Amino acid sequence: MGCTLKNHNKKHRTWNVILFSGARSSVKKIKITKKTKLLFYMIILINVMILLSIANYVMYKFEEKVMEQEVLNKEIEKRDLVVKEVKSEMEGMEQEYLRLQEDAIEVQRSIEEFKAFEELLNDIELDLPIDPTIDGSGGVEVLGEDVREGDISERLIELRSQLPNMISEFEMTVEKLLAYEAELRTIPTIMPSKTGRITSEFGTRYDPFTGITSFHSGIDIASSLNTPIYATADGIVTFAGWDGPYGQTVIIEHGNTYETLYAHLNHTDVQVGESVKKGDKIGGMGTTGRSTGIHLHYEIKRNGEYVNPYIYMTFHER
Repeated sequence: MGCTLKNHNKKHRTWNVILFSGARSSVKKIKITKKTKLLFYMIILINVMILLSIANYVMYKFEEKVMEQEVLNKEIEKRDLVVKEVKSEMEGMEQEYLRLQEDAIEVQRSIEEFKAFEELLNDIELDLPIDPTIDGSGGVEVLGEDVREGDISERLIELRSQLPNMISEFEMTVEKLLAYEAELRTIPTIMPSKTGRITSEFGTRYDPFTGITSFHSGIDIASSLNTPIYATADGIVTFAGWDGPYGQTVIIEHGNTYETLYAHLNHTDVQVGESVKKGDKIGGMGTTGRSTGIHLHYEIKRNGEYVNPYIYMTFHER
């Protein structure tokens, strides 16, 4: 088979393509005009432009993904710092709580010791003479009893002199414990549900709908439909109703520091403006909104920043 290209018409620049397979085969002649060549060049140019556009789009999306990853990495670093601060704060609270307990126990022990010495002194005053050394009889044994009584009396006098301070310290410790307990009531330190398992943790994860890496701002807890959901701290309900992809949602503000969110509920049992206590039932677990199944999406914000709820949920287990 052969192919011959001839230009017979220089004026109109027409190309003839002759196709043949052998000496005895028939010859096929194809005439390529200037318009055909122009169309051919335009098709090539269009294809090149399409390829360049695709390449530019791919590069743009790649750079966009790189920038998104950099932003995500910075956000992760920022949240890691917040998590460290929260852990440090929680550890400090635990240590303060233990110290206050130890102080209260120590003061209580001192008061009980004082009472024991006072009872012992009453017994001694009944069993021993007021001044056993008046007549000089009894020898060393009487003197020994007198020394022991004197030691006890001195100890009792010392304890009596210290008692006002001990009582004052005890009262201050009790006040601190009460203040700590009041502060602890506004910190979300209990589980939002008594049953269930964690199906998705706080932080970076693959989105269950898109498969794309994204930041998960809370913890997902799965259980059966209408599993009771509880307020994790004292506070005021600031939102109760439908919230787009969150579905039926309750948001509670706990003082000036913390805010909790309970999403995908099947129903809500509270209203905006309602005051709730730690452990109050606020709704039932469901699968409303952007959800793949029955679960609770639970978030905690501290000073407007998302924090890992697991650190708070396990506070009483440590």
